[in-house]
Amino acid sequence: MEFLASVFQWVGEHEAVLSGLAAAIVILGVLFTPIGSGIRALLRVDRSKTEASSHPDVASEPPLVGDRPSIAVLPFANLSGDPEHEFLADGLSEEIILGLSRIKQLFVIARNSSFTYKGRATDAQQISRELGVRYLLEGSVRRRGDRVRVSAQLVDASDRRTAWAERFDRPLERFLDLDDEVTEAIVAALLPALRRAEAELARRAAPEDLTAWALVNRAWVGVQSDLGSRDAAQAAIVACEEALQRDPEYALAHAVLAHARSLRFRDGGEPAERAQASIRTALQLSDDDPLIHQCHAALLGNLSQTTEAIRAWERALALDPNSAAARAGLGIALIYRRQPQEALQNIDQALRLSPRDPLTYHWLANRGLACTLLGRWDDALEAAETSVQSTGSQEGYIVLSAVLARVGRLADARDAYDELRRRSPGLDVDDLGRLLEGIAPDAESAHALTRAMHAAADAGSPGEP
Repeated sequence: MEFLASVFQWVGEHEAVLSGLAAAIVILGVLFTPIGSGIRALLRVDRSKTEASSHPDVASEPPLVGDRPSIAVLPFANLSGDPEHEFLADGLSEEIILGLSRIKQLFVIARNSSFTYKGRATDAQQISRELGVRYLLEGSVRRRGDRVRVSAQLVDASDRRTAWAERFDRPLERFLDLDDEVTEAIVAALLPALRRAEAELARRAAPEDLTAWALVNRAWVGVQSDLGSRDAAQAAIVACEEALQRDPEYALAHAVLAHARSLRFRDGGEPAERAQASIRTALQLSDDDPLIHQCHAALLGNLSQTTEAIRAWERALALDPNSAAARAGLGIALIYRRQPQEALQNIDQALRLSPRDPLTYHWLANRGLACTLLGRWDDALEAAETSVQSTGSQEGYIVLSAVLARVGRLADARDAYDELRRRSPGLDVDDLGRLLEGIAPDAESAHALTRAMHAAADAGSPGEP
């Protein structure tokens, strides 16, 4: 695959001779079917340019939806009125292209193609047809007094709808540092936004139109929406199994299946061995995919193999340093190693990277847990309340009920605990107490947390927990 990556890089840098290499590229496409859609898109780029030059009145063919989201990053506009800032706008665009190109789940148009639109006022759907992509990332850089603002938006070219938009403001003195920082934030936020958009597309599509990728993506988005939902985990298992019937060697399908099975293991619905077998297959098929290592790490965490989970999270981060999910996962694993300060640093970094991530509710619940272990009760309460307001997850209500009891708000604690039991009737207060004891950094903290959980469970218990 490294050889193929070099081939694509060469092709992106030598588009002028792409037509002369068409036969060789087609042969590669036959030999390596997983990248066939990417090759077809490159061929469409060249053909659309040739046809447009000889037949300017003939519309280019519409983009084909492949087995991965396809995206082009257009050159960011320099709105500062200072030509000296042009390098920042161009550099930012190039770095985003590079960052997105590392994500295996995306097909990203090369820089040399997308930069042909620099300075041109062109309709999104026209660019989509010419490049053979569904999504376009547009943006601008503007100086306002002593600050610099970068704006970015992800456009679904099929209907010109904005799927995601964000602004980043930084002090002027950090102007030269802006490039890396904003690139990291945009790349971290884009994949969840793309996944949500593609999941909605799959929801509207007829069953026979769904590709293996669409099925797996829908499963992944569903699971991430509520990690404590048995129904979501079971639906993900069914979708991944259907995807594997269509493509038995689809590594990501095996990985998401493993993750979903590990979630059902926690409630007794799946044996651990099945989840472990699925992740082994995924790793054998693709050991350099960061998302597969994220699934591996999450599985290990669900099986209470904390040390191994930390190593897997670190491997995922080595493959994709911009992954907010891997950063948060590492932080959560560190809670169970009784390292709440280090855990908080990683979780906070993930929240900065991807503040609108579908997993924010999960990260905030664990942020509350880390703050609880550090005795930061106000911060713990704020994180837990924000988590349950977003998604009423099991973890959020566990932390919320314990913290409310710990600060003496027993009636509210009881309400939170009742809601937890309503959502998860199989939970037992003694089990929860042992869970909190297992992650507490010392015996005194463990005792306080256990008392707090019991106080939340006991209706009308007077006094301090």
